[in-house]
Amino acid sequence: MEVLTLILHQFIDQDGGFSYHWRCDELQLFQLGFADDLLLFSRADMSSIHIFKRGLMGYTSSYSGISGRHLPLRYLGLPLLASRLTIADCKPILQKIDDRIRGWDGIMLSFAGRVQLIKSVLTALQGSTRVGYAKVSWQQVCRPVAEGGLGLRDILALNRGLMSWHLWRVIVADRSSIWVDWIIHYRLRGISIWTVSACTGSWSWRKLVHLRVHLRSCITYRVGSGSSFSLWHDPWHPLGRRHTDTSPTAPLSLVIRDGRWNWPCITDMESIDITYALPTIHGGQDRVIWTGPRNSFSSAVAYDVFCPPGPKVEWSSLLVGSLKIPRHRFILWLAILGRLSTLDKPWLQHLGIDCVLCRARSPETHFHLFFCALCIGVLAADTDHGSFSLAI
Repeated sequence: MEVLTLILHQFIDQDGGFSYHWRCDELQLFQLGFADDLLLFSRADMSSIHIFKRGLMGYTSSYSGISGRHLPLRYLGLPLLASRLTIADCKPILQKIDDRIRGWDGIMLSFAGRVQLIKSVLTALQGSTRVGYAKVSWQQVCRPVAEGGLGLRDILALNRGLMSWHLWRVIVADRSSIWVDWIIHYRLRGISIWTVSACTGSWSWRKLVHLRVHLRSCITYRVGSGSSFSLWHDPWHPLGRRHTDTSPTAPLSLVIRDGRWNWPCITDMESIDITYALPTIHGGQDRVIWTGPRNSFSSAVAYDVFCPPGPKVEWSSLLVGSLKIPRHRFILWLAILGRLSTLDKPWLQHLGIDCVLCRARSPETHFHLFFCALCIGVLAADTDHGSFSLAI
């Protein structure tokens, strides 16, 4: 890709007819490369397209040895078309996924097997969120085992944690990323990420901006020279963002001189509290420090922000261990939570609510299931053989 980039740069510099794509001229951005994908950007005019074509043809014929093919062709199971994809184009791969899932359903997996299936495969696929007759709430299922759950990942919190990684790079102004550089140039335009409107831009950008409120309490601004922080927009002050009579785009270094605060005369009574409780000037470069869990930001740490740890349960050790059978462990988990499918559950009451074990005229509740006359007799008979002791 480096050779192709040099070739395209050469053609763009030699030919003055190239026009950059919308919002790409300031950064001179015309390509993005990923693992095995290449995106080329230009204005939709013939001169710019001809420059790309000349560069690609020269690269493929002289350096890559790639042979040409014609559309449509398939890539990763999906067709590559010159037009928009339709549901008919995607139907073959959707049918394969549906057949695979239906094949699993035909195996009659136990609850423990379904948990393993969700952990390994189904969490990576999009699906519906229709409300069903869940024995345990999804929030409880997604808790760690030590907190009484099954250790599954909360998909919503996981997605927010991964998206927060991109937001964090914007907050710290990571200029090594082309995407962050583009955001600073065209989305923020001198405004901080903390004050930019969350009502404009694309859907994904709006969702990203809405996450900032969750990260704010875990971020501290360490004042150095003040040149990287905004005096008006960034939350460098302990009281939060403050408004003064200075320019909205003024840097914090405007009120710092020789490593000390140098504030002008402030007459606005609403802003006079700025000069009180000023943070310490540490000198050197300005830094944005993560003060949340683990003292170092990562997408895994961000997951803990959106899905914070809860209280531990005393019985979690009963479910942990390689020698415990998954099916038995799952049933035990349901029994501890009181969510076994007894006949008093609303979705089973059409079968009747009387206990089918002891034939008594008593509703089959979770308590009755373990302490009816038949169950006590069975357990008492086992204790007579000396297999274990039972205290009721």
